Amino acid sequence: MAKFTCPFCLQEYDKKLIKYYCPTCGNTSEASFFESILEFIFGTILGSIPIFEPINAKIKCKHSEEGRKCFGFATNRKCINPNCIAGVDSEGHAVGSDEIPKTAIETPNLPFSIVGVSNSGKTNFITVMLHELDRTPGLRLALGPQNVATKKHQNDFYKLIYEEHQAPNATTPDEVFPQIWFIRNLKRKRGNNVPTYTFTIFDGAGESQEEMDTSSREHNYIKASKAIIITLDPLILEGVRNSGIVDPDVMEKSLAGKRNEYKNANEIVHDVASYIRTAKGVRDNKILSVPIAVVLTKFDTILLHNSFSPDALVKKPSLTVKNGVINASEFKQVDDEIRNWLYDIGEGSFIEALSANFKDFCFFGVSSYGAPPSEAGFTSDKIKPHRILDPILWLFKKSGFID
Repeated sequence: MAKFTCPFCLQEYDKKLIKYYCPTCGNTSEASFFESILEFIFGTILGSIPIFEPINAKIKCKHSEEGRKCFGFATNRKCINPNCIAGVDSEGHAVGSDEIPKTAIETPNLPFSIVGVSNSGKTNFITVMLHELDRTPGLRLALGPQNVATKKHQNDFYKLIYEEHQAPNATTPDEVFPQIWFIRNLKRKRGNNVPTYTFTIFDGAGESQEEMDTSSREHNYIKASKAIIITLDPLILEGVRNSGIVDPDVMEKSLAGKRNEYKNANEIVHDVASYIRTAKGVRDNKILSVPIAVVLTKFDTILLHNSFSPDALVKKPSLTVKNGVINASEFKQVDDEIRNWLYDIGEGSFIEALSANFKDFCFFGVSSYGAPPSEAGFTSDKIKPHRILDPILWLFKKSGFID
């Protein structure tokens, strides 16, 4: 029997064990063998043919009380994990209002975690990245939300950033939940078949990365993640503060008033690495093999540093996607330029700390807005993201999802 990974708790189990919740009587049932076959035929096979719409096969409710059968249909898919927000308890009753999207059952999961450090603009980065990912024609990627919560989350933050020009507040632990998207690679389409993945993004409360609760959702997501993005505001690095290249007024507005929050790069890396090791059950003396995209946000504030020549690639708009082809050499050149800059400002220990903890990492310099804000807590008047897609494209290429 095919395996399934729940996009909410990332527990893996046989698809046949998925519970079907009946909204009529509030009980759960399992699909019979015949019902499973029908759902596969109507939902997956016929649903992939353009003239047909995917159909949810009818899963009859198996519940009966005092000899009387329920005539409802179990239409909501539930996870067997009682601790999952889309799960059922030991008596078969739903423990949360979430349900597993149908596409998530039928497609392989591509779970990514994003760990932010000290007001790095992680939510800005995710919102703008997803918006750009869906509208870059050369990529030929189709992106869409799989549930209402994901759609609302993206729409709310899009409106806040692009229309109201306000910067989102830092993510708090009670706001943490997975965003569940589908993503299709149209370049690999063969006939009526398009490679489709469930693309799960976990936006953790990054400011709590120094402590890992092994029973938390953060722990489960990082443990299962096939790639991790670490977002870091370079303005908190002491070497940047001491370089004098960033205008004090720009520094104040970009940090939203948090001028005194600078950190030691070594401590940041070791804290985050310890956080990831705990989640993945890796010993302290072992190098982590999961690919890490080290994303330096707000990079527009430091591009005037003399370490970057006028022709530096990191200053220029990304040409990573050209004529539908990913140019991986740009990743390497930008990575080299950022490493040279870090050594020049006395933050070489940052690179050494990463090398001591991660086998495969790459630096990226991005800007969600494209320019420093004119006022603290607000975005630029016009959003012009800079190299915002480079980190996710590098990870997609690493995972084999794109060529």
